[in-house]
Amino acid sequence: MLGPGVAERRAVILVTFLLVVYGLVMSYSASSAEAYFRYDSSFYFVKRQLLWVLLGVGVMWVLSRVDYAWWRRAAVPLAGLVLGGLVAVLVPGIGTSLNGARRWIIVGGQGLQPSELAKLAAVVLVAALIVRRPREIESPAGFMRLVGIGIFPASLLIMLEPDLGTTLVLVVAVAAVLVAAGARLRYLFSLVAAGCLAVLALIVVEPYRLQRLVTFFDPWKDPQGSGFQATQSLISIASGRIFGVGLGNSVQKFGFLPEQGTDMITGIIGEELGLIGLVVLLALYVTLAWACFRIALNCKELFGKLLATGITAIVVGQACINVGAALGLLPLTGVPLPLVSLGGTSLVVVLAGLGILLNISTNRRSYIVVSAQRRNRAARGGGDRRSPAAGARRRG
Repeated sequence: MLGPGVAERRAVILVTFLLVVYGLVMSYSASSAEAYFRYDSSFYFVKRQLLWVLLGVGVMWVLSRVDYAWWRRAAVPLAGLVLGGLVAVLVPGIGTSLNGARRWIIVGGQGLQPSELAKLAAVVLVAALIVRRPREIESPAGFMRLVGIGIFPASLLIMLEPDLGTTLVLVVAVAAVLVAAGARLRYLFSLVAAGCLAVLALIVVEPYRLQRLVTFFDPWKDPQGSGFQATQSLISIASGRIFGVGLGNSVQKFGFLPEQGTDMITGIIGEELGLIGLVVLLALYVTLAWACFRIALNCKELFGKLLATGITAIVVGQACINVGAALGLLPLTGVPLPLVSLGGTSLVVVLAGLGILLNISTNRRSYIVVSAQRRNRAARGGGDRRSPAAGARRRG
């Protein structure tokens, strides 16, 4: 008989390994042409990605052995550090601009993206705030306080980069934490309505976002202009049919499909591996989501449950947005496919989050049921004030 959480832990490790290997193979295939023409080596991008994989797996292993309760104490310092990084990205001379966006800080020749870390930091912070005052989420003022602290500062800075896709993933993750904490439906509906209005306003004030939205409804209206990326992605997937054109035989990767190794890698997968390859990819994500949600559902301790829910929402939400955009079901937002796309910071952050999930899955505190009164006293730092003698008399 397996102990509590062991089956889910093994499932997460196995599926993560399969997705990372899947990603390395497809990253090489998708980026080999560009790497050869730009750097005279078809292995240039995949070798860099392999280094990030090794780093990410190391981080995942370390965090799987760190008691997840530590993140509750580190929530505020981590949030402050991430906000500092988001501000630094916007400072000329520190942040690096690429394709009209300022999202990266170059350290040792490698680009670091603080907005990726902001998603995990927001989840940790909101979960810690809820555990500190569990009843606060039931009031409108308390709910708005959580939303204001957990979403607004990071989202505002990320939108200044600008990066709408990462902002959406962050909001989805925090919303998942609020749902798991038992927020009232009318508060959640208000948050969704406000979020939709905010996204619409952000789209209207930026011409390129408005053009993307118009293109989403009819990408074939301007296939050589604003609809180029969307139509090329659909052409890639349609070309693969059922079984694909064969691994490494993509035509679209030769300059036809933009960002073929990062945001649009799903299109290359559909072209080379066909419908079968896409179904296998989606099956792996569904299995990962099932195992992660099982960990969240089985966890009896509130902070662990909320943290597991938020991390799962980051991975699943980001995968849904990426695949949906590649299939033409959602507007293009520039979100990488977790564990599969090229991109060091995104890969390491996702593996770090999964490492925390692994610790939650088999941590003893995850299966200890604590009364609401005792949990509230612990959150206030009061602990159990009964004397040992009183406890002994009660047990007797």
